[in-house]
Amino acid sequence: MDISTVVRVHNNEKTIEELYERLSKTLGKFGRSYETIFINDGSTDKSWSIISKIQRKDPHVKAINFTRHHGESAGLQAGFEHSKGEYIFTLSPTLENAPEELKKLFNKLLKGKHDMVVGNRVGRHGGRPLTKIASKFAHKVISLVIPHTYNDVTSPFRVMRSEISKNLKLYGDSHLLLPVLASMYGANFAEVKIKHYPLKYIEMKAVKTSLIKVLFDLVLLKFFISSTTPPFNATPIRFMGILGVTSTFVGLSIGVYLSVLKMFYGQDIGGRPMLLLAFLLMIIGVLFVLMGLLGEIIIRTYFESAKKSIYTIRDKLDF
Repeated sequence: MDISTVVRVHNNEKTIEELYERLSKTLGKFGRSYETIFINDGSTDKSWSIISKIQRKDPHVKAINFTRHHGESAGLQAGFEHSKGEYIFTLSPTLENAPEELKKLFNKLLKGKHDMVVGNRVGRHGGRPLTKIASKFAHKVISLVIPHTYNDVTSPFRVMRSEISKNLKLYGDSHLLLPVLASMYGANFAEVKIKHYPLKYIEMKAVKTSLIKVLFDLVLLKFFISSTTPPFNATPIRFMGILGVTSTFVGLSIGVYLSVLKMFYGQDIGGRPMLLLAFLLMIIGVLFVLMGLLGEIIIRTYFESAKKSIYTIRDKLDF
């Protein structure tokens, strides 16, 4: 199988058929074997019956029906795990982006030898000014954490190699940071400008998420990937150890300062808040170090139980 297209659906009964027809026509022009995987994420409308009808008439279509609404991350994860293609496409079922433009992303992936190409939505419709400002701020923060510049990191319009999708584990709203997560695993990343169209149906609502939630997810991903993949530059003992040593050092410095005042200047330090602060910082420092040690044990247990390798391989020859 050459191409697998993953489409997560949630109450999109009005656009599924048009999406299927346009997507099938586009994929048919590629001259490659393909499959389209629809993930019905707990829809309460007629989405599943429409998908079932399409699947019965087209052997290229596969479908998964969730027992309840699990969210987009779970939908994409299910699609990735059940896909058989060498290349994985993802797109939104709302037709905000044209399926025909997948060709542009695929050509970029092949010619540039990239691992992932994301559609940069130009002239995005909808969104309040405050939301746009928050989005720009989020991209700035992401560029500080990850050595890449992203113009549209949350775009659902993507093409990637299967070895990338198979390594991804999506939780919460981490689907919004999928290119960031892939980059942390060492993927070569690129963007291609695509058109963004307004929603056809007023009752359809674009998926929104909290900036704070996304930033927290980013911090979690950075810490987890840095501590479980080479070069292991943010293991728990290193991260917590630095905080612990810093806190302890500041606490000891305050303690030494107060001791000098007591011994050489005869000042009373028993009732000073700084004395309590010194003890508090030293205790917190010790706790940070202990947390780092526990985190290290948990990470090592994770590697052993999951039989996870401590290295990643891009290519193999004659194996």
